[in-house]
Amino acid sequence: MTAKQFQAAIDRLGLSQVGAARLLGADPRTARRWALGERSVPEPVAILLRLMVAGKIAADDIETHRRS
Repeated sequence: MTAKQFQAAIDRLGLSQVGAARLLGADPRTARRWALGERSVPEPVAILLRLMVAGKIAADDIETHRRS
């Protein structure tokens, strides 16, 4: 996933970079670096975002799972 694709995915999901970082369990600086192309987006993050954009996984499902 490119930086542009990452930013487009979180935009489509209505997430800020900070919100995406919280949801993904990452530091906000890391999400910013993904969005700027300073760091590669890890494949598991890319897969999860693609599934979320496709409507296969909801943010609430992730939050619920992280709390258990």
